[in-house]
Amino acid sequence: MAKKETISLGFDRISRPKSLHEIAYESLKAGILSGRLAVGRTYSELELARELGISRTPVREALLKLSAENLVSFNGRRGISVKYFSRKDLEDLSELRQIIEEAAVAKTVGNLSKDQIRKVRRIIGEQEACIRDNYDENLFLEIDRRFHLALIEASGNRFMIQTYNNIRDNFAITFRGALAKKGRASEVLREHKSIVTALVQENAEMARDAVRNHLVNSKSTVLDYYSGYDEK
Repeated sequence: MAKKETISLGFDRISRPKSLHEIAYESLKAGILSGRLAVGRTYSELELARELGISRTPVREALLKLSAENLVSFNGRRGISVKYFSRKDLEDLSELRQIIEEAAVAKTVGNLSKDQIRKVRRIIGEQEACIRDNYDENLFLEIDRRFHLALIEASGNRFMIQTYNNIRDNFAITFRGALAKKGRASEVLREHKSIVTALVQENAEMARDAVRNHLVNSKSTVLDYYSGYDEK
């Protein structure tokens, strides 16, 4: 019997719809990173389920995943709360971030493709537009994240990428507050431009210095904000 020929009909594959716990996870994480779910307040699973319009089971699954990412804490019968980071936590996270970013940039110097350079310059342009046109802290932070992630992705180390993303999530609340400091967004933009200039010139020492200067300034601003935030 002749083998039946397989004919492609040109249909696009239908992607699997997201499960409720995946949708709940994305919604709750967005709420944490945007500050809608606030540090210092306790939330119940039932409250969150009602807000999302779903049952408690997918919310529970989502919260377990967020807990594994160190973004929420379970407080027994009292409910859950957004993870509170101490000053020591922020100092340790800053140290780890600096180690990762300096190592990533050291790997990329002289190895960035034209497309990668265009990408980081395009992101810089987006940050300029955000400051110039209608400044929004959440938008600026998202663009900032993409800038740093683009540099780390260029290193080709997927574990650096994964660790960096987790660090950024942990920093989310204090990063947003730190940007409220007058002129800090413009400082960040200038510091990013210095990093890109060093990478384009393929100057490894200049690139490391530019990254270190930027991260030291960011750490200082975050810890200054934390001092006031901790008193609230």
